[in-house]
Amino acid sequence: MKKIRTLMLTALALIMGAMTAFASPENPTNEEVMTALTRATTVFEWFEHNPLPTDGKERFDSGYMLYYSVSDPTIHNMLDLKAAVHDIFTDSLASFIISGNKMYRQADNKLFVAPAAKKANPLKGTPTYSLSRPSSDRIVVTAKTPVYADKEHKTLVKTESVDFPYVKTAKGWRFSYFESLK
Repeated sequence: MKKIRTLMLTALALIMGAMTAFASPENPTNEEVMTALTRATTVFEWFEHNPLPTDGKERFDSGYMLYYSVSDPTIHNMLDLKAAVHDIFTDSLASFIISGNKMYRQADNKLFVAPAAKKANPLKGTPTYSLSRPSSDRIVVTAKTPVYADKEHKTLVKTESVDFPYVKTAKGWRFSYFESLK
């Protein structure tokens, strides 16, 4: 029964992720691109500032670090995590994100997370976004993030600009570059 439930939840998660990635296979609307960006930000931040939640019920000691069981309703094991990452990023970027990861480990077909999130930069403000369509198979989301001299965000020092290419692949639209704006 547990296996059937797990399979059903995994299938649901994959379908929901695919709906974001494949919403308009030929030419996604700006709204669909921004929805995909929101999903990509969430997934990317699982590896940076906002790891998947844990209930703390089970622990796994790797000999290097303590990990705690993940309590996300759709991500139960490493396969689920990899599927979620591959649903929004190109295969090469997804592989890079996952291969450099020390935050997640699997034991007994369960996913565990380390309490190792990075802190956000308190000097960064809220980014603004713009979209451009340089070709029929490439959309670029440009994020401009203000950086301030103080935590109160009164004195602007600079504005950082990052391009997030959203490219058409054989699997649908995926981000080919991503980084945290925090």
